Amino acid sequence: MNSTVESTQDIKSDALARILSAAEQEFAERGFDGAGMKALAARAKVSQSLLHYHFGSKDKLYAAVIQSRSSAINSERLMLLGKVDMSADDALPQVFRAMFEPALGPSGGGRAYARIFAGLIAGNERDQALVRANYDETAKTFIAAIRDCLPGAGALSAAQVYLCALGVMATALSREGRAQRLAGTTDTQDDEVLETLIRFAVGGAKAIQNG
Repeated sequence: MNSTVESTQDIKSDALARILSAAEQEFAERGFDGAGMKALAARAKVSQSLLHYHFGSKDKLYAAVIQSRSSAINSERLMLLGKVDMSADDALPQVFRAMFEPALGPSGGGRAYARIFAGLIAGNERDQALVRANYDETAKTFIAAIRDCLPGAGALSAAQVYLCALGVMATALSREGRAQRLAGTTDTQDDEVLETLIRFAVGGAKAIQNG
């Protein structure tokens, strides 16, 4: 009896994982307006009725994609931030490392979620509500940490530093090769992206602090 229940739960869990993965890809490629529930069901290899059973509407499925991905990113971010020695000389770079690394790694979902995330940042009222619900609490924790690293900085300055760093990160997440194209090279140097982001964010934060 127990094995049957566990097997059923595994099947349900696998179907939900496939739906969320397929939806992430579909929303990334076609945008919210262009993605249809029929195409999403086909991509996830599930019936459209199952899709509606679990999520009800495209809005709810979109929200579930954001919640699932942001939960993975934010959990890793907070874990890494918790390990930062805030009294150390390199506390600020480590705060930015904790902020950037999860989004650039497996938790971040790669190019697909990068496209969705970029839309969220400059999105409509629906997207802004999703940002508030899924990102604001973690953002406030990082803003407080940034402020701790910048003596004399006010809450607004620390928030501006955070948002500027977030914008730069969103550009880097796309990995669409524009930097290489503009530089006239095919050298990707993906392993240096994180370190470049950290140096840039630290420099900008200190400039704002000293400005």
